Amino acid sequence: MKRVDEQELVVKDYLLQGIEAGNYSQDGKMPSEHALMEMFGVPRIKVRNAYDLLEKMGLIYSQKGIGRFLREKQKPLEVVMSGDISFSEKMLKFTSNYQSVVTKIEQVPKEHIIFSKPYVQHSDLYLIERLRFIDEEPTAIHRSYVVVENMPAIKQMNYDLTSIYTFYQQHGVKQFRSSFSHLAVKFPNELDRSLLACEILVPLVKVESDSWDDEHNILLEYTEILYRTDRFFFQI
Repeated sequence: MKRVDEQELVVKDYLLQGIEAGNYSQDGKMPSEHALMEMFGVPRIKVRNAYDLLEKMGLIYSQKGIGRFLREKQKPLEVVMSGDISFSEKMLKFTSNYQSVVTKIEQVPKEHIIFSKPYVQHSDLYLIERLRFIDEEPTAIHRSYVVVENMPAIKQMNYDLTSIYTFYQQHGVKQFRSSFSHLAVKFPNELDRSLLACEILVPLVKVESDSWDDEHNILLEYTEILYRTDRFFFQI
């Protein structure tokens, strides 16, 4: 793997510290390449590469022939990682400009990567994928791998679904529980970036868990969620 050049890191860290300290205004112009070359005594390519890193982190944007500008930062929303209400209900407590859109409903093929997970014990799964929008911007992907044997009504589901939590309640589930929850940080792959419209170095928090009908001790689904870390902070 190519290591980041030390000169590029010095320039990048200087700019990043300035962004974090609030030294640059949102949508305001960042220091010119020439000014940074003079300040650090480095070639232009080092400055450009440092700026490229910040752009891939989603912190700045460029306008050809004009310069780089600090990207407007949206106020992050809090996600409570536990609780007994749906993600949609949690978001609507903070903003009215929220939308959940079903992007995929399908029988999960046998070669799907979900079946390689050590916690998956069922062979007949149905995928319900939702894209979560806040302020008309995609911010999270929710994938529910529903156990068909335990919830056969899922096969009648259509793209009008807004909350799978509500769907379960409508089918007699009164109380939910989870038997595990795994958290990891990853960088978005090509599919993630196409869905979430984020840059390549914007970290994502990945949560894997399951959901049970607690009253009847029935497994409902395996869950995978990807959150953009530039739009959320998390209460564990």
